[in-house]
Amino acid sequence: MKKTFFLIPIILIIISCSKELNDVSSDDNLTVEAKINEGDYAEIFLTNALTFNSKIDSLAILNSIESKAKVTLSDGETSEVLSLKRNDSRFPFVFYGSNRIKGSIEKNYKLSISIRDKEFTSNTSIPSKPSILSAEIIETDDEKEITEKFLSIKLTIDNTENTTRYFKILIKNTKETNFKSAEPFIFNSETLSSNDSFPLFVSYPKKINGEVKNQIKKGASFELSLVSITREQFDFWKAIKGDQTNTIEENSFSINIPSNISNDAFGYWSGENTTTIRVDIP
Repeated sequence: MKKTFFLIPIILIIISCSKELNDVSSDDNLTVEAKINEGDYAEIFLTNALTFNSKIDSLAILNSIESKAKVTLSDGETSEVLSLKRNDSRFPFVFYGSNRIKGSIEKNYKLSISIRDKEFTSNTSIPSKPSILSAEIIETDDEKEITEKFLSIKLTIDNTENTTRYFKILIKNTKETNFKSAEPFIFNSETLSSNDSFPLFVSYPKKINGEVKNQIKKGASFELSLVSITREQFDFWKAIKGDQTNTIEENSFSINIPSNISNDAFGYWSGENTTTIRVDIP
């Protein structure tokens, strides 16, 4: 089951919106999207950032893929050099994957990336598995069009752990191949509830013919993944996409993008733990 979400479009948006990032977003600025899920092999996607003045075309995008790095993963007991693999359902379509090391919540994982005479390092661990207690369909009047009904999926999420937890949500229609970001995409348990469980209302916005529409409709079926992520990955997405755990309308954005990878790399190395459910809309 492929869960697709990648950083290149976001990088291009950030670069095009601010010339101040020109000094930072050079050809030597490594972009890393790296994760290891419980029970799965690690996946490390590497690209180089495009400069503000770059000509953005298909060749430039293709050349942005980093395929000549030495990527090493260690779990404290086993160490292996990762091999190049291919996934044509997303970009970048090549990634570095482990063949022996799988994710476990009992271990810490050190990632080392050597490229262009530089070494980028990071450490992560895997959070506990999230639990969805129930899922139900909620129908409300659409604020934009009173004659239409707005459907959302109400999740009740377990919150019995005595700690703040961080999440992202991915969703897709069962007829689709790849997962997309749901709304909200990220949130944390601290800002939502201090009880043993809390509700979360999920929608699926998607741009079709230039117009964003909610894809949760009657008669459709969806797969929804609730993913526990590390604080470091949450802070990265929060800086880019805004604070979606707030109840206020305006999201808060930051020009300072945090990263838990050394040498000023852009991106994150994160443990993940996923619970996926299917929701059928009557």
